[in-house]
Amino acid sequence: MLDGYISDLEAGDILRPVEYELTDLIASEYAHGVEDATEFFHSPQNPLGGQVRTVTAAHVDKMRVLEESCTKERRIAGNNAPDWRIHYEFEVENFSPAFVGERLRVTGRVVDVYVKRGRRFIQFEFETSTVDGRKVSILRDRTLLRYQPETEGTAA
Repeated sequence: MLDGYISDLEAGDILRPVEYELTDLIASEYAHGVEDATEFFHSPQNPLGGQVRTVTAAHVDKMRVLEESCTKERRIAGNNAPDWRIHYEFEVENFSPAFVGERLRVTGRVVDVYVKRGRRFIQFEFETSTVDGRKVSILRDRTLLRYQPETEGTAA
């Protein structure tokens, strides 16, 4: 269910797409955050001919889409979230670099929601492309929500 908390999402939910321009600040600061000093992410003076974002920056795309789709839990905007979650497992499949100055479009969907050993998981898939249609990456993500013990008489 959209417009609630991340924990309200259900399998099959299509998340709201977002668009943004990749700036040199976004590319460089994310690279600093993951301690990657490779020149590709900090300067346009490299063999690719332009500054690009790191391949794991797809996580920022995930945050943007969740911010837009889960309006009661806008962490980027500074709202306190009622729950915590753990970024449990992820895989990023990259198709082409995203260059500074390009406008990117990110779509997302909830692939599955399930309980395993008393813990609730959400599986997401996010696709990033340029607004002219060039595919950049697909992020497949499994997120673990807060542990909730089983109540008497129910099984997970």
